[in-house]
Amino acid sequence: MRARIVQDFSRSARAASGHVRLRVALCEAARALGFHHVLLQEASGTIWLADMPADWCMQPTAAEDDAVLAVAPQTYVPFLWSDVPRLTALSPAQRAFLDGAAAAGVGAALAVPIHHPRGAGEAGSYSIFAGCCSFLMKTGVSLPLESLAAAHYVGAAAFEAAERLHGICVSTSLECGVPRLTPRQRDCVVLAAQGKSDWEIGQLLGISESTVHKHIEDAKRRFGVSTRIQLVVRSLFDAKLSFSDVMK
Repeated sequence: MRARIVQDFSRSARAASGHVRLRVALCEAARALGFHHVLLQEASGTIWLADMPADWCMQPTAAEDDAVLAVAPQTYVPFLWSDVPRLTALSPAQRAFLDGAAAAGVGAALAVPIHHPRGAGEAGSYSIFAGCCSFLMKTGVSLPLESLAAAHYVGAAAFEAAERLHGICVSTSLECGVPRLTPRQRDCVVLAAQGKSDWEIGQLLGISESTVHKHIEDAKRRFGVSTRIQLVVRSLFDAKLSFSDVMK
C-alpha cells in the first residue's frame, strides 16, 4: 500500500500546476503514510509548503535559528528532530525553535534533507544543500516506522516539484527535460534500487564491479543528483522506474 501511495504522489506532484495542488497532494500522501503534519523548507529557511498545528508560529527570522536546518546540510540521510541536540551544539535561538515546536503540539518528527550538485563545482563541493522536508506527529504519537522509507521518497519528490513550480531546473541533462538512461544504466539503477551492491549487480549482469559503478555514476550525472537514493527517487519521479521494479 505504501508503494502505491508514493507512486500516486509522484504522479500528482509531476502534474501539479500550482502550489495549492502540490500542497494538497503532499498533505494527503503524508496522512496516508500515517503522519499528521508536513513542512517543506528551502535552504534559506523559507517555508514553501506546510500543514502545521494551529499554534505553530516558529518560522525563524534566519535559517541559522532553525535547529533542523542547522543539521540538515551536514547529512544526506533522514534524521529525527529529537536527535538534533545530539548532532549539533544548539544556540539559544535553535533551542527555542525546538521548544516552541513542542509547545505547539509537535511530537516525533522526521527530517528529509535534500542536496543537489547544481553549483557544487563552483563551491568546491560534491553537492549543495537545497532544503528539507519534515514529517511530524502530534505530541504523544509515535512515528509510523514502517513509513519512514516512503517518506524519504515523498519528501524528495515534493521538493523537486516545488522547485519546478518556483522555476528552478535541477536536471543537468537535456536542459530542463527528462534525462534518458541507457538500457544498461537502467538495469544497474533497478538493481541498486533493490538494495544490491555493485559487486552483486555485476554478478547478475555479467559485468565488472567497476563497470557497474561507472554506469551508476553516469546515471547520477544525467539526473543531476549526488546520492543513490536521490537517483532512485528521480528515476521513479520521471517514470524511468516503476515501483514493481523496486519492490521485487
